[in-house]
Amino acid sequence: MRIGVIGARLSGSYASLLLARMGHEVLLFDHSADKEKPCGGGVTAKALQTMPWFQELGLPNSKIDMLLLLGGNGYKCKLPLHTPMRIYTRQDLDSSIRDAALQAGASFFPLRATKFISQNHRWVISTPGQSYKVDFLIGADGANSAVRASLVGKYDSSDLVLALGYYLPGVYHPNTAVAAFQEYGFPGYIWSFPRADHSSIGIGCRLSAANSTALRQRLHTFLSTHYPDAKEDRRFFAARIPCLGRQTLLNQRVCGPNWALVGDAAGFVDAITSEGIYFALRSAELLAGAIGSNIPLSYENAWRQDFGRNLLTAAAWRDWFYADTFLSYAVTRRTVQAMVYSRTIRRFVDTVISGGLSYKSMRTQLILHIPRIFAEVFVNRFAKGMNARETVPDF
Repeated sequence: MRIGVIGARLSGSYASLLLARMGHEVLLFDHSADKEKPCGGGVTAKALQTMPWFQELGLPNSKIDMLLLLGGNGYKCKLPLHTPMRIYTRQDLDSSIRDAALQAGASFFPLRATKFISQNHRWVISTPGQSYKVDFLIGADGANSAVRASLVGKYDSSDLVLALGYYLPGVYHPNTAVAAFQEYGFPGYIWSFPRADHSSIGIGCRLSAANSTALRQRLHTFLSTHYPDAKEDRRFFAARIPCLGRQTLLNQRVCGPNWALVGDAAGFVDAITSEGIYFALRSAELLAGAIGSNIPLSYENAWRQDFGRNLLTAAAWRDWFYADTFLSYAVTRRTVQAMVYSRTIRRFVDTVISGGLSYKSMRTQLILHIPRIFAEVFVNRFAKGMNARETVPDF
């Protein structure tokens, strides 16, 4: 079968690799594949464990075994990750998988695909100056997916996050990733991820509530506070990231008899953490499996059964986590406080991040361990007079 893949970043290149290995003729299109990908580039333990080929890539990366959570008003918690994550420069990661796809037999066209026309159960992909006919069309062209727009419609602003930030020369806190939650009602957070030779520092906010000028000012304050000695030769980036609501996830279709969407084009991003790399890769695997079994439509059920339930839970909890209160304070602030005082909560959060526990399972475990959690909080907060603002040194 002749397959056209639009988008040669992570999910598109990986799908091309898997399908080319199956013997399909794969045409891979992307006019901007060599640009650096904004945002963090974090690969969680879940991806590293289920996709061991990461270890074979031999790419420069940062090993992260500590997560620093800032909850506003000075509350902070260091969370040791018992199974470390890795942070890659996305340009290196994407290009290495694309190169592997080409070695497997895929063909790469550094062209912008402008139109996709269904014709006699096939697709005609138009690029400047030439057209290509394929039997199957895959949209892997990100949050601004032209394929998605043509087949199922663009994302609503409520289902997108505006991310902007800087590539900062130098590596700060090399083994620690930072997530700084903002005040009550702010639908997003600031992150700082150390990469191999620079740091990616950015802020994400729901697009419907975002003001780019205000976000940049907030980010500049963060940089001046925590990186006062950083040089000014930093590069700015901006991007949109899917952050689908529960109803959108429930109602959307990501495949048909001769087309499919993967990765960001399909909205496969955790609405709470914004993790997307694992889902980009896993969706490519599930689609390749469905095509390989000659039942492409089974891909819809496959992603829902595999990781869809956890994405639905994250989407359902998103607004509560970022825009609600608990005991008179923001949920994000209370979450960081609870992690400071309770080893049990820290252990559960660590397991969720590593992929060993779903959101719903974590909630069940928290309920079952309420007596232990209250005992830990009492001992650490009241009996010892522990102050969360003093538990962690500044970074």
